[in-house]
Amino acid sequence: MFTCHYGQVMMEKALHTTNKYLEVQGKVDLAADHPELEAVLAAYGYLREIKGEIIGNKLFLSGSVDLHLVYRGKESLDRVPVYGMVWKGTEGAVVNAEIDLPDLEASWDWHVCLLKTKLQPEADRTLKYQLELEVRLRAHEPVAVGFVEQIETEAPIHTEVEHLLVEEPLLKTDVSREFDNTFALTYPKLPLSRFVSCQVYPVHATASFNKDRVSIEGKLEVQLVYVTLTEDGQEGGLETQKWTEENGGALPFQITVETPIAEEPSVYYELRVESVECTSTHPESCRVQVQLGADVCLTKTRQTKAIIDVAAAEKGVIDLKREIGSWIEVVEEVERSFVVEKLLTLPDQRANIEKVIQVMVSEPKIQWELDHDQLLITGEALANLLYQAERMSEEENTITAASWGQGGTEAFTFGTTIDLPGVEEAMQARVLLNPQRPQVEQVDEKTVKLIWTFKAMITVTQSREFLVVTDSALVLPEEGPKPSMLFYVVQPGDTLWGIARRYNTTMAALAKTNQLTGTDQELVYGKKLLIPKKPIVS
Repeated sequence: MFTCHYGQVMMEKALHTTNKYLEVQGKVDLAADHPELEAVLAAYGYLREIKGEIIGNKLFLSGSVDLHLVYRGKESLDRVPVYGMVWKGTEGAVVNAEIDLPDLEASWDWHVCLLKTKLQPEADRTLKYQLELEVRLRAHEPVAVGFVEQIETEAPIHTEVEHLLVEEPLLKTDVSREFDNTFALTYPKLPLSRFVSCQVYPVHATASFNKDRVSIEGKLEVQLVYVTLTEDGQEGGLETQKWTEENGGALPFQITVETPIAEEPSVYYELRVESVECTSTHPESCRVQVQLGADVCLTKTRQTKAIIDVAAAEKGVIDLKREIGSWIEVVEEVERSFVVEKLLTLPDQRANIEKVIQVMVSEPKIQWELDHDQLLITGEALANLLYQAERMSEEENTITAASWGQGGTEAFTFGTTIDLPGVEEAMQARVLLNPQRPQVEQVDEKTVKLIWTFKAMITVTQSREFLVVTDSALVLPEEGPKPSMLFYVVQPGDTLWGIARRYNTTMAALAKTNQLTGTDQELVYGKKLLIPKKPIVS
């Protein structure tokens, strides 16, 4: 008895990765019921769902960006001068672009990020927007590796094996869900007159698998800036309200992905807020509608044992069919959190801070590289601080803003290291980041400290190539004598392995007898091969 048990793994090989950057420009107008613009205080955007289609060697993208503006309006006697304006969907910035792709026979993944949102006044009621988008491109192809994972035989043999941890791709998808909730303003917060700004952050997300679906669950924290309503029905000033996990006001969310996968997969995901809309029919409550998107990747990580050599048996000769296997081995799979702490100092010409109202940080531009036993993460981001300036008199109540990365100022940079023992430079890293709600603490009248937590999902792999046994056979000597000369004429589709099996010999014996190097490329239709008498192995 000599029985081989075969295995196969399907992996994914990255052929090409690159980042492309797009600029989108256009104009928007203030609503008729909003006052004329005096100065932009803050601007940010939400990237709605972007559709893409690959035709030939081009990627065609289409979608839109919601634009959010906080500005100081021209003076009004009985109203707070700070206003908010939102342009949604096609009323905002429309994205239509085409990107040239390298000429590769491969499947392409693409992911679009909004890096910069800039709104500049062109006239009293018109603004020009300038957006910067990053398109991450990745070409990949499936890699199937077959191998012998076990041999059963009555005769004693010795096998040499290689143990590998491999990752098989199962599903990659993009999903989008809408969530809404009515939030009550809590005492002693004053009731609201109108909205200025509303931001939403997904936090503390986790993934679980149950039968035929994957669930990503977490909470949405909401931060509202609004103009208050006084007892006499007048506008009273700016106020903030936060509904967070700490005060029990965060909104639970769940995103499900249906899948026919039977075994529990590894789940990787990145969450993004695609749009936020805030409305109110009552001065003591508001309704927040959120469109939340997620890029989801499901994989199966399993331990594999591949035979790379077999020692000869006591009787007979073991013939081995070997092929070079291209393996993508998983070195590390971890989830880590890291915190960015950055001191932001106001420019000299800016008024001192009396009270921080809101900090807004755009999606960061982040890079990473592997070093010995470490993952180095560096990035830069834009920040905007909305605050109440120190009063020069009792009547004065000035709301102003400071920016880092806009208006000619430099973006703030950050970096961190994550210890990954055993990791080397030649390996590859896949990092998915889910930033949490940024927080800000006032240090003094000119400085604030930004505290930003990130949840990182990290997979480190290495590419290896080595010979694996893809088939094996026990060749026993025949009892009767063989003809002195036996020839075989090569037919289309023949292989050395198949010919050796037909005549109870080995590939090595065939190659030695016919002065071949042992590759199937030497088998030409009509070529005459001499069949060896004995299944010798050189």
